Amino acid sequence: MPSLTRPPVVLVAPLNWGLGHATRCIPLIQELLLKGCKVIVASDGASRTLLVEEFPNLIHISSPHTEIRYSKSPRWFGWAMIKLLPRFWLQIKREQRWIRSMVAAYQIEAIISDNRYGMAHPAIPSVLITHQLGIQTGHGKQVDRWIQKVLYRFIDQYRAVWVPDVKEEPSLAGSLSHPVSYPTIPVEYLGMINRFSRSNPKATGSLVKDRPVLVLLSGPEPQRTLLEKLILKQAASFNGSLIIVRGLPTVVNAQTTTNTDQQHLQEVYGIPRVRQFDHLGATELQNLLQGVDYIVCRSGYTTLMEMIPLQKKLLLIPTPGQPEQQYLASHADQQRYAPFWSQDRFSLEAALEEASRYPYHFPDLLNKNALDPVVSSLLGSLRNKAVHSD
Repeated sequence: MPSLTRPPVVLVAPLNWGLGHATRCIPLIQELLLKGCKVIVASDGASRTLLVEEFPNLIHISSPHTEIRYSKSPRWFGWAMIKLLPRFWLQIKREQRWIRSMVAAYQIEAIISDNRYGMAHPAIPSVLITHQLGIQTGHGKQVDRWIQKVLYRFIDQYRAVWVPDVKEEPSLAGSLSHPVSYPTIPVEYLGMINRFSRSNPKATGSLVKDRPVLVLLSGPEPQRTLLEKLILKQAASFNGSLIIVRGLPTVVNAQTTTNTDQQHLQEVYGIPRVRQFDHLGATELQNLLQGVDYIVCRSGYTTLMEMIPLQKKLLLIPTPGQPEQQYLASHADQQRYAPFWSQDRFSLEAALEEASRYPYHFPDLLNKNALDPVVSSLLGSLRNKAVHSD
């Protein structure tokens, strides 16, 4: 029951599929805390590790989890996803049972779920965050429409959908966030929610010396590891310097590359000019960004949403076989946000040479952020409910 005498209790629950869903929840959690909410975070795996690091003083609870692992071969990606459908359905059923017990145990008054379709509660405001309203399966429009229809059945159990993109065009996600048909519930656009400040803080100087190329690894296995090995293999003959952030927050990371790491790189790959970090927090990563000109990364949606408004020159490598990333990379190239290369044909030297001539375009529209009014509207509904309940 909402109360006017205590802070509203809001549960934030990101999907643990890569780190993107967790990282884009960071500015959301910060906004909720700024507005006086008591925030409880429900996550698991690497996402939980990341959010515990960013918010050590919050309550973190473990949530139901289905392990996702891609096929090594892109040609089998679609079949692998089809085989996972029964597990996804069971996951949603587990989430539906779990959320009811958590609402009672923690007196939760609102739920914000990032791409978790079973976290809607019938008695309290429940919001779904997703940029995937228009579905891209890679198996044709008929399959896309069928999957969309199934997902909309779960989406319509929420009170509203929050889309992390701008409402106008040119948008970041294109038809993914601007579908032909919408859910029956209200859809609100958050703009570019970003954990990084746009104030260009000074670099620390301890990480960067000579404008190296930054490589941001992310996403489910085994493709994260396959790309890491590809980059390291090419780094042996690369004339410049590299900094690799491996996207592994669950690995104990000392924030500086150890002598053992450097010795291993030198002995195995013959690489003297590469520094590796298993993971960097938001502050450390933003400081690092100030000293690099080019960033090699996946075309994951959160990566694009964070880096393009900062006007970072990206070299995109979509995860092989993942239709959404293929579409996002193609859309980014069409809008001149960033060029992309397939993983099996990627050459670090050639890509950097081509990127140096690429006409990068960063429209002002992609700096819009509507997180404040959208969150305020949700909290306003909780206050109104508390008034009427009293």
